[in-house]
Parts: sequence; structure tokens; C-alpha cells
Amino acid sequence: MNKKIIKLAAFLLLVHSFIFPEAAHAVIPPDFIFNIGTQIVQFFSIIAIFATAILGTFFQFFKTRYYAIKHKKTVLSLTILTIIVVSLVSSYFYATYKQNAEYQKWLEESQRYTSNQNINLDSNNDGLTNLEETKLVTDPNNRDTDSDGYSDGEEVKNGYNPNGPKNLEEGVVNEDKNDQLNIGSENNKNIDTSAEKFISNVNLTDSSERFISKYYGNIANGNLEQAYEMSKKTVGFETFKGWYLKTSKITLDKLVRIDEKKSSIELTLYEDGTFTRYGVLMTLTLQGETPVRVEKSEVKILTQGLIDNQNISIDKSKTAQEYDFFAKNENSNILVTNQDFKRITDSQQSDYIVLDAREDIEYENGYFPGSIHIRFADLKAGRWIELPKEKPVYVICWSGIRGKEVAEFLRTKKIVSSYLENGANGWVEFGGKWIGEIKFGEKYTDPKYQIVFSTDDVKQKVTEGVILVDTREPYKYIQSHIAGSVNIPIMYTPTINLEKTFNQVPANSKVITVCDGYVNCFDAKITGVELERRGNQFLGRYNKPWEYEK
Repeated sequence: MNKKIIKLAAFLLLVHSFIFPEAAHAVIPPDFIFNIGTQIVQFFSIIAIFATAILGTFFQFFKTRYYAIKHKKTVLSLTILTIIVVSLVSSYFYATYKQNAEYQKWLEESQRYTSNQNINLDSNNDGLTNLEETKLVTDPNNRDTDSDGYSDGEEVKNGYNPNGPKNLEEGVVNEDKNDQLNIGSENNKNIDTSAEKFISNVNLTDSSERFISKYYGNIANGNLEQAYEMSKKTVGFETFKGWYLKTSKITLDKLVRIDEKKSSIELTLYEDGTFTRYGVLMTLTLQGETPVRVEKSEVKILTQGLIDNQNISIDKSKTAQEYDFFAKNENSNILVTNQDFKRITDSQQSDYIVLDAREDIEYENGYFPGSIHIRFADLKAGRWIELPKEKPVYVICWSGIRGKEVAEFLRTKKIVSSYLENGANGWVEFGGKWIGEIKFGEKYTDPKYQIVFSTDDVKQKVTEGVILVDTREPYKYIQSHIAGSVNIPIMYTPTINLEKTFNQVPANSKVITVCDGYVNCFDAKITGVELERRGNQFLGRYNKPWEYEK
């Protein structure tokens, strides 16, 4: 009987070695499958042999001592079944343990790698290192985090807060008592006192940018009829003329294209010794690719003040009136719990906005009913201007990590914003209402969407012509990257630049996406799907770039 048990166990072991490793892979955020199939087979073998030896010995003992065992076949079957169950259950728990151990090991390596790099790099050339920007909570990818026209380094050098109109004293943010800026200083390069009526401080690279420049140039130079013909004409000409009758100068300070029709603009309008700095989200009507008129303008006041000889004074009272709702609620909790979010959204209130800041492909998969969708990259490029300043905004992402970053960014724009705890995934698990799917893996079930390649595998694939697509933040890529890889950081790329960015990958290429952290490894999966949509073959991800050059 012992021989039969051993033969059957060996047969089951052989079958297991082919089918069980796939089932044993545990999926851990961000949807990683570590290649531990061989280890699981080895573990199963040890347990199966060990269980066979023990139970076989017991069976032989009872057979020898109690020769006339009744129901020998039943006992044999139960013995075999016990071996199988013990081996499978043990292997399952081992696989779960091993996957978690591998994930925690990777997470620790990733955090060490991230903390050891980039700290002394000035990624955006604003005069502050990435470490300094981290401490100041400014954006190492953006020279001007608070979009006030002055680089973060300039503001810190001159004693101003790069996140808003406050002073920095001994590392603590305090209210600036007078907020006086001298025109002759470097800090005021966007405040102009020359005789020119229109000054553009931006590079005009396409027809939409030239149209916008011409539109404001006509207003500044008093060519209001021409400007009116270019406008959306929602009011009569006399009303339009009245808006700009006292305008003495306009400076176009910043212009960022968001998509084919939308552009984010910052400009300063001067009249009667005063200035007002505006943020404008302008949508153009196109005929083909040619802009023909302004379709829509959404405007927010950023700063107001007085010009007296060579001094500029910020009029905080006017700005405070503009952002009164934020002033009253800026200390509200930045995190909203599932319970509170349910209470708010189940009520009959309509004085709030639910903002989904995920990528397009995530939103297509599923969304909260009634939410508006604006990608985080587009928000940072200027679409934040679309959001109301007199309503709370509740931000949804997948896990809450991006949502927190979005909410913090919106608060620098004086928009009352909070993020949903644990994101959309936690909300759906809580039982909240949702349209469509939330788990990416439920739609994209092919193993390649979970595969994580080893360093040796990646090096071999590169020799076979596979292209590596680095999905990490631009400043990380600038400092160090695998030779020959291309950078496609979709989370940081405005919609207008997405196709150009994806076109770095030749058509019909085989690609592996490269990442080094929780969030960008999730983005690496999304990037792989987007590349597939464009005709490429996505093979999987590589999450240990720090090992590649060793």
C-alpha cells in the first residue's frame, strides 16, 4: 500500500508543478505577481513527501499491528486525500506569505532607492533642491508652484512663501505684514511699467497661442471691435467695450495648452494705477485646426493691488472677498470618510462637486454617478480654474494617495477640497454607489497585466529589441534611467502632449514599463494598456530599476 501512496503522491506532485503555481500567485497592490512558482512547487514537494512519509508510516504501523484492517481502500483513500489537502493548504498559505514578503521587501528597497536619489537635484532649475522642495511642500517639477509669476527659488530667496502670499521666517510660514514688492527687484519681473500697451512673456508656438495673444493684444491696444469679433459675443459690443475702456496695459504672463481647444492663461490687466492678475481657462472654437473665436472663458482673480511710483502693494481685502468661502473653510479636514461622503451624497444638497482626478482609462472603467472628470495633469496645467471657489470639492482617485495630492494642490489655489479615504476602491468595498467597474484587474485579466519581470529577464528582453518605457516622474528620469528607455509619465503629462509623448515608442513595438514606487507602478500598468491601444504589445512591468546597472 505504501508504494501506491508514494506513486500517487508523485503523480499529484507532477500535475501540481504544471497547474498550481499560476493559481498560487497572490495579487498585491499595485497588482504585482512575483515569480515564486518554482518556490511554491519546491515547498509543495517537501510538504507532500513529508506528509506521505508520516502517513505512510502510520498506515504501515496499523497494517502490521492490526493486520485485519477493515475498509482498507477507504483508509487508503483518506490517507491520500489528507496528503493532498495538507500539501495544498500549506502551499496556499506559503504562497500568500511569500508574496507579501516579496512585496514588503520590494517596498522597502523602493523607499530606500527613492530617498537616496534626487535629494540634491534641482529638477526644475528654480534654485531649490528636490529635498528643499519636499520640506517646503512645493512641486519639484514646477518652477512656480503657486503660479504667481515668481519661481519658488526667487520667492524663498526674497522671504516669500512659494505656496502663497505669506512670508517665510525661520522655516515657519507667517502672515506677511505689508506684502510690499519693489518693482526694481527680480521678484517683480511680471509687473511692467513701460509704455508698451501689450507685452507677451510667453513663447507663441502654434496658431491657438498666437490667436490668444492677438486677442489680448487687440484689447490692450484699444482695437476693441477686432477683439469683439474674436470673442464669444455673449454680450453686446457696448457692454464688451465697457469692460476694457479703462484698460491701459495687459501683460500675458503664462500660457499652457491643455488640449486641442483649452488653454490655461495667466495675465495682468492694468488700469488707473491698479493691477489685477487673472487666471483664465479659455476654450476656442476651431475650424479644422484653426481657431476662429473664443468659445468660453472661465476667470478667477489671483491677485489685486496698487501701483504707486516704484512700489506695488497687494490689496488683500479684494482678494479676500473673492475667496471668502475658502477663508472660512481652509481649516476643514482634508480627508472625508466614507460615512461622511455617503451622508453628503445621499442628501438633497447640490452645493458640492465630486471630482474624479484619475486617468481617462480608469474613468472609462467606472465612476461615481454625477462626478466630473479632470485628469490631475490637466488640473495642474490650468483646468483647476473650472472648479467653483464657493463650493467644496471632494476628490476621488483609486486608493486615496493621488486624491490627497490633488486636494493639497487645489487648496493652494484657494479651492476648498478634500479627498475620499481609501479612494474609489475603498468606497466600493464600503458599499457606496458606483457605475461600472472599479478594480482594473477585473477588466484586464491577462497575466501580463500582473507580471513583474526580473532584472535578468529584462536585460534579455532588451537584447531582443523590447523597448523600456519609464513611467516614473520626469525629475527621476532626468537624474537616472536605463539607457535607451523613454519617459512616458502620463500622470504628469497634460492631454495636449499625450500623443506626442506616446509617439516616442515606434509603432508595433514590444514594451515593458519601468517603475519604482506604489503609484507609478500602478501608472505603469495603465501606460501598458494605453500603449496596447496604440498598436503596441505590452509584455509586463519591471519594478527594480536600481538593480539594472549592478
